[in-house]
Amino acid sequence: MMQVSFRFSAWLAMFPLAVYAAEPDDGAFYEAIRAILPPAIEKVQPPAPMPEVAQQQAEKKVEVPASHEYKPDVQRAADVSPAAHPEQFALFKEKLQEQMKANLYDFCPAMEVVLRATNDEFAAQVWMEAAAADGVAPAMQYVADRRLTNIQADKVMNPEVVEAYRLVRKAADAGFDAAKVNVCMCMKMGIGTPKDEDAADKYIFEACKGGNMIPRFKWLQMSRRLVAFEDKERAEVKAEIERGNHHVAYFLARLAPDLEQRVHYMQMAAKAGNADALFALSAMAASKAPKDSLVLLKEAIRKHSAEAMFTLGTAVTDGDMENPLLKEAGITRDEVAGRHLVRLASMLGNIPAAFWLGNAYHDGMFGMVKDDARAYKHFHAGAMAGNPACGAALGLMTLRGIGTEADSRRGLYYLNVAASSGVSYAVVLLAYAQYEGLGVAPDGRKACDLLQEAAAMNQPEAYVYLAFLTAKGGAGMQPDEFMAARYLRMATLDMGDKAQALYDKLMKEGKWEPGIMPEVF
Repeated sequence: MMQVSFRFSAWLAMFPLAVYAAEPDDGAFYEAIRAILPPAIEKVQPPAPMPEVAQQQAEKKVEVPASHEYKPDVQRAADVSPAAHPEQFALFKEKLQEQMKANLYDFCPAMEVVLRATNDEFAAQVWMEAAAADGVAPAMQYVADRRLTNIQADKVMNPEVVEAYRLVRKAADAGFDAAKVNVCMCMKMGIGTPKDEDAADKYIFEACKGGNMIPRFKWLQMSRRLVAFEDKERAEVKAEIERGNHHVAYFLARLAPDLEQRVHYMQMAAKAGNADALFALSAMAASKAPKDSLVLLKEAIRKHSAEAMFTLGTAVTDGDMENPLLKEAGITRDEVAGRHLVRLASMLGNIPAAFWLGNAYHDGMFGMVKDDARAYKHFHAGAMAGNPACGAALGLMTLRGIGTEADSRRGLYYLNVAASSGVSYAVVLLAYAQYEGLGVAPDGRKACDLLQEAAAMNQPEAYVYLAFLTAKGGAGMQPDEFMAARYLRMATLDMGDKAQALYDKLMKEGKWEPGIMPEVF
């Protein structure tokens, strides 16, 4: 499954880890930073076997918390602006201030308020902008984060980037440690502000004094003291683990050379409260201990893991309830809770959730009202975040003018980007555009060439489409029943009876209009 990726961490990840040219002086670093770190917590004990971890969580009576008691969807608010919801907006800012007081980078409670007030996944940005204008530090950090994401090298001092830096600097100066890390990176890289190494170091060291573990974890990375699994032996890395820095333990788990050590550090991180580690352990236990897996998954949701929300949300909406593993885990159908979880996951930056919601809104599935404009917005958000499957769907909708104005040039661009990223269905859609003459001259032979390419990329439906186009002819191509039968036989090898059923459907309709997703998986 795709790794959870909040904008904050994604933005930091775009910078190279080799910030300093010189090799780190481990002893000097440890002595320098030891004085400013908070006292060590009780030393982390060796982790128990995975079932015991789940049992420990189960003994806490893990249940869906009150904040996740779902209610049936209500109509989307006609006006989603904060001004139209003054009481909820006040509560929204209160949640952000609680986040500020706890010095956490966790927007989930505030996002819950927005979703319940407006029933609109896209209202969060508007509310954050308004809260930032009111001087709420986490909101300023949130807004700046999104403006500082994926900046081109020649635009690092553009006015909008400078303004984003001003916002994050203001949040940092208000005491929000997550913002101090961003300020440090901006100063080191010269983004929105002139480079200033000394000032940057002051911000990161200041952030390390607080209770938030992210700055100390990021400092270890930036100074190249934590870049390989072997770095677990460094004194400063050991010290962070002893202080319960689950970000460090989780990072080591991902670098572990074998399963035993991976599980060891994953459990260590999970016991210290790392949501990503809880989710990873849940995935590891899914096939052998479904009940334990669900306990861990719910605990990850309590820790506000967007990936865990997406996983459970999709399981209870479109999961196969006859699946033995789901039955053993005790998972039952609940579209109301599922929709809420997936929508909240998308608001927290989970990209697969954007793709799922785009499809759900496009087809009106899982209790959602069909809404092509909203589907387009989700696919656009996912594509801009780098998800090629969203890009393929976005390309087709843009070609046809579904949920947006038709624009063949832009649509072909999105499809080509998705195809270049390895999405075989995007090649099928390019073939469709070529056959129908959408943005290009209609050419049946070129369309068939593209379908051959998609088939070579293991897109089984491509052979069915080849059979149909070859039998039908058109776009400068003569019908060829012999080749059509051959293509259909090739499709049957992969798809069985589904190939014939799809071919018969196409022949009956007499036209080819592929959907945003393959008809047969």
